[in-house]
Amino acid sequence: MWLINQGAEAKLYHMTGQEYCGVSLPYDLVVKERVRKRYRIPPLDSRIVLSRTIHEARLLHEAKRAGVHTPTLFFIDTTRHAIVMEHIEGTRVKERLLDAPRTSLDLVVRIGADVGRLHAHGIVHGDLTTSNLILRDGDVVFIDFGLGEFSPDVEPQAVDLHLFKQALMSTHYEMTNSYWERFLEGYKTTMPASDEIIERIADIEQRGRYVERGEQQ
Repeated sequence: MWLINQGAEAKLYHMTGQEYCGVSLPYDLVVKERVRKRYRIPPLDSRIVLSRTIHEARLLHEAKRAGVHTPTLFFIDTTRHAIVMEHIEGTRVKERLLDAPRTSLDLVVRIGADVGRLHAHGIVHGDLTTSNLILRDGDVVFIDFGLGEFSPDVEPQAVDLHLFKQALMSTHYEMTNSYWERFLEGYKTTMPASDEIIERIADIEQRGRYVERGEQQ
């Protein structure tokens, strides 16, 4: 098992055909271990980290039930506060869109439809970027639900879309308008309350501009 990525909230390990916690797992796996915070009282920190680990596992499971591709969850290691799941081999959507921007419009429609499925089932991803989407054998796999939540409310779902739009603007700026239009086209096919959520995005953007003006004054 070797470290492949470390962030503020978690460490990611890659494991191939090894024994984990006494269980033989002949699969290509990822172990996502949440980082403990030294500034918190240890018993409290343990409860918080374990709760968030279980919460993310539930999000992965429910997203799959909603019809969205996610890594297969094998089990939760409550001792290490880790999720043991399938390693996804494929191409990040970010690279696909950068390499073939003009021929990826249908892919963006499919991504919008999948996000609509999540929202229709009350699941907010929380970190929707093209880096957290992997293209594998023609399917789009959603990864990293660490900032996600369960919510049927308009505001968090609109924020989810707003973040995706911001990601398009920062990474795929030349195609932002085309991608955004096609994304919404797909979203509307699977999310019944799409009109209300899309309207809320304008309010979120307006609040952001108001904050920016205030900071400049």
